[in-house]
Amino acid sequence: MRQSFPIRWPESNGWLALSGSPGPRSEIRAQALSRANASGVIACISLADDMGDDLMDDLAELGAPTGYMVDLQEGDSSEIYERLSTASMIVIEPGQDIQRLKRLMSQTAVHALKEALDRRALVLFEGLAATLAGEYMALPGGDLTKGLKFVHNACIAVNASSAIKTPAAQTIHRAQPKAVLIAIDRGAALALGPNQQIETWGQPQIAFALGSPAEIASQNS
Repeated sequence: MRQSFPIRWPESNGWLALSGSPGPRSEIRAQALSRANASGVIACISLADDMGDDLMDDLAELGAPTGYMVDLQEGDSSEIYERLSTASMIVIEPGQDIQRLKRLMSQTAVHALKEALDRRALVLFEGLAATLAGEYMALPGGDLTKGLKFVHNACIAVNASSAIKTPAAQTIHRAQPKAVLIAIDRGAALALGPNQQIETWGQPQIAFALGSPAEIASQNS
């Protein structure tokens, strides 16, 4: 990890990409596809109302290789692990119920994602799914809970241009004053790669915030 950068992520050969909510023919999805192994397959997890139909159509229009859906609720553990760990790119589309997605992201699924990263895959957490990737996450009611810890010492907000002004900022810093707040706007992504590579994709900004609760409050006033 870069000494000057206050977050860490697992050492791997792949890319971890965290994005705001995408639009049709998303630039972020296109960028992710350009980094993925074109000869591999794409695995998609979707809790959207259409069960991922629009996601699969969009990826096909962007020139994606063969893909398939992975059902975290119906598939058995061995099948889920195999279908995720061997994919060259994994896209996670959350739907509206982030707590349901968190419940379905079992240890089997998380270990499979880490194995895929070790095998040089790209894992794209889209929209609300990106909030799961931090060590901490703010629930819709304002409570703080543990995330999946792909990004250590961080809490991630999406579709926001300011980490300071997100509703959960003061709550997070009261509970975890050393945590880093990361705000990822719509149409933007933070990409974390091998050898401590850090990239931003898309046009809108990505914001980081550090500080004590008093500092956060003063910047929010």
